[in-house]
Amino acid sequence: MRAATVARHVRELRATNPVAAAEAARELERHDYDAIFRGILADTGLRADDAGDVLTAFIVLQWMVANDTSVEPSPAALRAVRRRMAAPLAGKPPLSQPAARAAFAEQVKLRTVLHQAGWQAARRLGTLPTFLAGLPKDFIPPAKLRAVALTDDGLVAKGQAGGPAGGDRGTPTPGEAPSAASIPAPGAAPPVAVEPLAEPRHAANWDGVEGVYFRSATGVGVGGMVVIEYEPLILFRDGTSYETGDAALEDVDLAVERTARPRRFGRWTRTGDAFVLTGQGGKPQEHRLQDGSFFRAFPAEPGERTIARSYRRLSGGGTSAMGGDVTVAVSNRYDFRPDGAYGRGGSVGATNSGASTGVGSALSRQRAPEGGRYALDRHTLTLTGPDGRSRRLFFAFGSQKDPPQPDREMAFIGASVFSNPD
Repeated sequence: MRAATVARHVRELRATNPVAAAEAARELERHDYDAIFRGILADTGLRADDAGDVLTAFIVLQWMVANDTSVEPSPAALRAVRRRMAAPLAGKPPLSQPAARAAFAEQVKLRTVLHQAGWQAARRLGTLPTFLAGLPKDFIPPAKLRAVALTDDGLVAKGQAGGPAGGDRGTPTPGEAPSAASIPAPGAAPPVAVEPLAEPRHAANWDGVEGVYFRSATGVGVGGMVVIEYEPLILFRDGTSYETGDAALEDVDLAVERTARPRRFGRWTRTGDAFVLTGQGGKPQEHRLQDGSFFRAFPAEPGERTIARSYRRLSGGGTSAMGGDVTVAVSNRYDFRPDGAYGRGGSVGATNSGASTGVGSALSRQRAPEGGRYALDRHTLTLTGPDGRSRRLFFAFGSQKDPPQPDREMAFIGASVFSNPD
């Protein structure tokens, strides 16, 4: 049934966006949306094999996206949403018909996974208004969802104490999403601060490091398609872990970072090649080194200051992968030369097919060229512009094989993974 669900999604998408459909087919062949959905349900008490629970998860996610909040709903809130919005549909098609109910649940699972991935991409790219405006018509309109609060009584009108009076008053119902006749330029991620280079203030951070690794995670690609991303992870000898950001570790005040971004920290243990990672949610996950989801990352060799490599990263967002109108593609490229010079370029493109509005649009923008000098020092990449100002970024090579060996075709520049495009 999952295969049929994917085939139907790709077929419907092909009618409006053949390019996004081809990308969706490739990614959904590689990744199991059901496994991703079960991860979304972790610790919620909702069941992936219950159509009412599946629909409840989707409704709550829609509310979280429209209000751009990551606050987890309480068990009481989930029960209330199920009771007031999902349960009344049990006696009506498709939920009242066993075969149709199962197929419906699979479609909602896939839609939930794509919706969450698109939201994450829109937040990262600064394009959330465009994402919301381009959602398919069968979503509950974001404007309705922003007018209600998620409480232990379910979705109720904001400021309405004690839950909704008179039955379902204040509960949003499916309607037509706002149109998106044009696409504003996608916002770029905040640039790394460019300051006159000073001596690292936290060089001692490296003294406590056991090792540098990277792990797989779900992300989003062009059109909002779910893809596998990789994120660097630093393990400290005291048993803590840290999901590094763009800055070099020697420039990070870990005490301040722990207060400002607690979700980046966790705990770890190791037995042989088996690592157990526990995040802020308290749920441990076991990984085996080099076994598909957890890998060693490598620094530049001692004394290796330059490389002769180009690296490219393609990311994106939008709603076309789940039947919407909007496709966003972002390309970034670094070119490192053996003489210590580097160049950087890229582009942003966005299209609106106009399938739901009858008015399509497109835009593209080239990244302003950047260049200068660079130097590697193990896990630190220093970039110096023509004006003499410099910044330090986290750096690591990927790995391959077991025992692990450096893979120089893959590199982390800051917290983002790049690959050799050639």
